[in-house]
Amino acid sequence: MSTKVAVQGSRIKTELPGPNARRVLEGDKKYLSPSYTRSYPLVAKRGRGVIIEDVDGNEFLDFSAGIAVVSTGHCHPEVVAAIQKQAAELIHMSGTDFYYENMVTLAERLSRIAPMAGPHKVYYGNSGAEAVECALKLSRYHTQRQNIIAFFGAFHGRTMGALSLTASKPQQHRRFYPLMPGVTHVPYPNLYRRPKGSDAKQYAIETARFIEEKLFKTTLPAEEVAAIFVEPVQGEGGYLPAPPEFLRELRRICDENGILLVADEVQSGVGRSGKWWAIQHSGVEPDIICIAKGIASGMPLRPPWPRSR
Repeated sequence: MSTKVAVQGSRIKTELPGPNARRVLEGDKKYLSPSYTRSYPLVAKRGRGVIIEDVDGNEFLDFSAGIAVVSTGHCHPEVVAAIQKQAAELIHMSGTDFYYENMVTLAERLSRIAPMAGPHKVYYGNSGAEAVECALKLSRYHTQRQNIIAFFGAFHGRTMGALSLTASKPQQHRRFYPLMPGVTHVPYPNLYRRPKGSDAKQYAIETARFIEEKLFKTTLPAEEVAAIFVEPVQGEGGYLPAPPEFLRELRRICDENGILLVADEVQSGVGRSGKWWAIQHSGVEPDIICIAKGIASGMPLRPPWPRSR
């Protein structure tokens, strides 16, 4: 897929927000849940490539790619054509009731680019959070263990299980306790904030070894841990790439203790790091990978991806 797009800057025609935008904002305040956390009063009407146009005709460069989903740009003509073709054939699909050739075709293509050895099985869900929920359930079911390890700064979603793994902002947890039991958070390596004078590689290794040298020796038996959930590039935690040494140590710890390694690539996967999956930069193979957002360039298509063991 390739297309040439002339990129221009923003074009502002009215005060911000404009009159039409203010009307929509008033209705939003009156009728919609305050749980939607918008950071700026942009009322989008249409998009083309990297440009978003609001209801007053103002144009903006979209540096967030929707919400990190439109990996081919807004309304790429080939994506639009594929949507139109499918809408004329079959709009509703329920994989629990019927069989669909498209589900098999996509799963086969995903298997070809898998970041781990096969065979593979694909589960289709409705959101990135649901992908994480599936990985949680699969990890507990497969290992017959209850405990999960996640990292400070992580964001895995806002449904109750995924929210229990999330540890980026206290507001996300406020007034929702008790969360899912059995989750322990540990430090994630931040090379930009490591101890002064420390070696980057050694710091990354020691951060991973905190799990076995402190956690497993004090409060959490290793044989009762089902999975370690990690973002190969931590998003809300500060867009922090996990050092390869850190991910390799996690893989070793998991292998030695019968723990599953789950890579949450909802934000980092589908080519956004220069490889299909960010974890591939380390050479580490996860047991389960959760993908979403960019996989369908804005359409709701978000499978988590378990590895058969």
